[in-house]
Amino acid sequence: MSLNKHAIAFTSVISYTLATYVLVAPAFTVNQFTLPQWLSFLIVSIPFGGRVIGSLLYQRLVSIFGSRLTYLISIIALGLFSLGSSINILGLLIPLRLLVGIAFGIATSLAVEQAMRSGNKIIIALTMSGWAFGWIMGAFSYLELQNWSLIAISGVITIPFSLLYKGLLNFKVEEDKFSLPSISSILIFFFSFEPAFALQLAPSIVEDEGGISWLILGYIVAIPMYVLMPTISRFLGETRTAIIYTSVSAISGVLFFITSLPYILVIFTAFGLGMNAIAPRLASVYGATARSIGIALNTAALGGVVVPVVASLNIKIIASLFTAISMVILLVMAVRKRNAIYVEVS
Repeated sequence: MSLNKHAIAFTSVISYTLATYVLVAPAFTVNQFTLPQWLSFLIVSIPFGGRVIGSLLYQRLVSIFGSRLTYLISIIALGLFSLGSSINILGLLIPLRLLVGIAFGIATSLAVEQAMRSGNKIIIALTMSGWAFGWIMGAFSYLELQNWSLIAISGVITIPFSLLYKGLLNFKVEEDKFSLPSISSILIFFFSFEPAFALQLAPSIVEDEGGISWLILGYIVAIPMYVLMPTISRFLGETRTAIIYTSVSAISGVLFFITSLPYILVIFTAFGLGMNAIAPRLASVYGATARSIGIALNTAALGGVVVPVVASLNIKIIASLFTAISMVILLVMAVRKRNAIYVEVS
């Protein structure tokens, strides 16, 4: 990997990691909100709705300002909106969290487009691993700070990283070249991200420090799983690798939500998130381009609002069903395009 590709990989991962940290940190403090459970999970998950708006705005912003200035704007906005979210006024907290989601949508759309433009499978996988890195940061912040307001304030850590904008690929497109993804590519991201959506419930299930430690371990193990997936697929093929990941994710996810055993959470986290490594490539086979893939990714993230809120009504049954069904459908979609995926990544 050349020096330029190292810079591309680093800025893509940093952008996705910081955005994820600001987005998911409240999941660790959801029980601190003296609200009905569904409303607490709405505060946690409402940014997933903002992600769609952000991904649509991204195409406009990058056509006007270019990639580097768009990165600068989104990373600074993440820090400022996170700081604003430290308030405990519900009427202001929800719109501020929505703005966090918009900034997330912009930052991650840029990170994924840059990774796809690199044409490097490892960079793509590492970029998607930013989700795991962001969760790890959130978990350690919770263990250290223990309080939602303090964790939100810590989101200003994103602002100094805005100075990395010169390390990005410098690209800009014509304003009228607006690109929308196919419905199938959106579904690919929805089903592959379902474990990530369901994992928003995990901190409330294993909320003691011992349980959080298991969750952290799961995210740490997930990081190499992102990179291992494209590596394993070279030997076993994409289809066999997808069968392994989806099967283990489905079984371990159902077992965790039924039993609440934290060591099973490690397996579910590692394989469930590792599955995301194939999502951008599979989505491209189903019609997403480098320009529209951010919209596909962040539109699918509406599931991040629906899944935890609905599943919180009966975690053992609903979360288990969501996970099992999503993994089965994802596997079917991967098998249907097995030849195209092989050509795409060879």
